[in-house]
Amino acid sequence: MWSAGCIFAELANAGRPLFPGSDVEDQVKRIFKLLGTPTEETWPGMTSLPDYKSFPLYQPTMTLSQVCPKLSSKGRDLLQRLLICSPAVRMSAEDAMSHSYFADLSPSIRNV
Repeated sequence: MWSAGCIFAELANAGRPLFPGSDVEDQVKRIFKLLGTPTEETWPGMTSLPDYKSFPLYQPTMTLSQVCPKLSSKGRDLLQRLLICSPAVRMSAEDAMSHSYFADLSPSIRNV
């Protein structure tokens, strides 16, 4: 679902990647700068992951409205729920398809 969120943002931004990192560390840094660095409170078990590496505690400095200005408020809500770092809290595919963002689409697009 994380990847779906990244693709959704890229589509909303005319093909511009949401996190255009030059390597893994740069990519993660960009993610944390936009969304905030996760902690054990927001992502229980994160520090026990095999490739865990400590990062500075970044606080978001931009909003999704600034990053994806063409998305509606419902689109930004969907994106925000798809881009939650903790997989246990992140929106499921079923919930994403039921999100109110898709209610605004024409019936021919919804039934594809």
